[in-house]
Amino acid sequence: MEKIYSSKAKNDVANTADDPDESTPNPDHDQLSAAIDSLIDDLSTVENKSTSPELPDTVDTFVNIIESMINMYNSIQSGTRFAKITEDDEFFIDVVRRLSKLKIALDEFPNVTFNTINKVLQLGIMLLEDEFRAILQDSNTSSDTITKGAEPELYNEEEFPGYSKENVVLMNKIVAVMIPAGYQYECCQAYGMIRKDELNDQIKRFEFDKVSMEDVHKSKWVSLEPDITRWVQLANHCSRVLFVAERELGETVFSEHLPVFTGVFINLIRGITTSFLEFPTTVALEKPKAKRLFKFLDIYESIRDLNAAIDDPDPGDEKLEEYSNLKTKISTVGDTIGEVVVNMFNDLKHSISNDTNKAQIQGGAVHPLTRYVMNYLKCALDDYKNTLERIFRQHAENEPSSDMENASLSKQLSDVIELLDTNLQTKSTHYKDPSLRYIFLMNNNRYVLQIVRETNEMKQLIGDNWCRRKSSDVRNYHKSYQRETWTKLLQWLTQEGVQVNGKPNRRVLKERFKNFNSMFDDIHKTQSTWVVSDQQLLSEMRVSINAVVSPAYRSFVGRYKPQFEGSKSIDKYIKYQPEDIESLIECLFEGTEKVETQLNAIQALSTVKQTTGAFKNLLKTYKNVGLM
Repeated sequence: MEKIYSSKAKNDVANTADDPDESTPNPDHDQLSAAIDSLIDDLSTVENKSTSPELPDTVDTFVNIIESMINMYNSIQSGTRFAKITEDDEFFIDVVRRLSKLKIALDEFPNVTFNTINKVLQLGIMLLEDEFRAILQDSNTSSDTITKGAEPELYNEEEFPGYSKENVVLMNKIVAVMIPAGYQYECCQAYGMIRKDELNDQIKRFEFDKVSMEDVHKSKWVSLEPDITRWVQLANHCSRVLFVAERELGETVFSEHLPVFTGVFINLIRGITTSFLEFPTTVALEKPKAKRLFKFLDIYESIRDLNAAIDDPDPGDEKLEEYSNLKTKISTVGDTIGEVVVNMFNDLKHSISNDTNKAQIQGGAVHPLTRYVMNYLKCALDDYKNTLERIFRQHAENEPSSDMENASLSKQLSDVIELLDTNLQTKSTHYKDPSLRYIFLMNNNRYVLQIVRETNEMKQLIGDNWCRRKSSDVRNYHKSYQRETWTKLLQWLTQEGVQVNGKPNRRVLKERFKNFNSMFDDIHKTQSTWVVSDQQLLSEMRVSINAVVSPAYRSFVGRYKPQFEGSKSIDKYIKYQPEDIESLIECLFEGTEKVETQLNAIQALSTVKQTTGAFKNLLKTYKNVGLM
């Protein structure tokens, strides 16, 4: 800001002192200040203060100079009087401070009054207070509405509180004069009232309308979610920007009187904070459904950050109790939200235990319940692990009968996964085909294991021993699946019973090949439509199946194919070449209906001389036309 006056006004003060008709001389400012300081020191050493002290003429000169400067400054628009902080401005602020010290020293003489000094000091303080208010009101912060959904990082944090460094320094100088002069109330009232209005204006930018308890009860959750998001953004902006910047401003302006600012700051934020807490307290009365967890965790973290933004003052500060009461109020609401979060975890457990849906998932794929629960836990631990640990720890501390270990997040996580595992075991019994039952258990347990392994926070909580046990479960399901499916198929490829009188019996061989072909066709037709979505598990299963079936079939065909050489019905019995079996196993668990078409094509082309290369070319053709 530029001054709206020239140096003429200040020169008028000096000219008045130079005018021989005026009684006020124009002594050197430094000499005059030194004389007043010496007088103040002398007055403080007077032992008998019942007698009025004799004041030197320098006091009248000093007071007259201040009064002349006050008259000059009053002719200038408030808010621009000390725009550039010239030497004369510094001198004026300094002499008002000295006049205040002189008044304090003279006040120790109870039987004497110095009306002129009191009057001029009051005028000087009023001028400074007027300037203080004008500067406080001259904030350059934005009043534009903050777009809904904008992240706090997108707000222009540097614009708040919107004062230039020069104005902050000037406010600091004014406060350093007013408070020692006995005008602490006026100073704090002006600062607190103007800064409170500014904070409220910043809060209004969010356009957050308080929702009453009645409104919450009447509203559906879907309509409350945007309000919660808006509240969280506002609370975060307060704790990360507004309160932090407000504290830094106040501690700079009141740097010589920090205990005084402590009370001002508490009064500034108490009303705002209290109004904040009404909304989450009301929302916490809603039924604690598991799907609402993340919104309540956001609320909890915002309350935690709000509490952290209101740091305790120095233990010796007289305002410590007020701070403590405010922080206790915030913590109480935080604990309430924490209890809601604990109840939401209990609701999740209850939902898992009571999910009795008997519908079978096509192809034994991963059940929707498994995906929901594991991704729910993954999101919760990815973004809120430390918060959840704190909530469950506090819950245990607030419940004297609680076992800390059983109330830990690790135990909560284990309980949820154990309930899911029990539910999956029950759901697997709805599959009448034992092989499909094990595919279902493999898929779901593998999915659970992979989510745990991929989520560092979850793996740390649940431990390596659990991962090893779960891996063992998957392997056992795999073995049980192979036993139910492929071990039964291999009974047709045993050597036992093929030899009759020391020679291979063609009738037995025909029956063996016929039964093998029929069972393999049934397995392939059925299990090609089953689903194994985990690529690593899919690869492991195909490799293990091939490792069991392919060598046995290759050996059996190699040994007994000569028995059908020259026969027209050789293709009827040796329907597949060993390479065909390997390739068809590679098509298992695709989960599509294209398998039958593939199988028909292979059978049409299959001859005794068919090669693996021909089959691979066929697969390549299928890929090129989009059938695979």
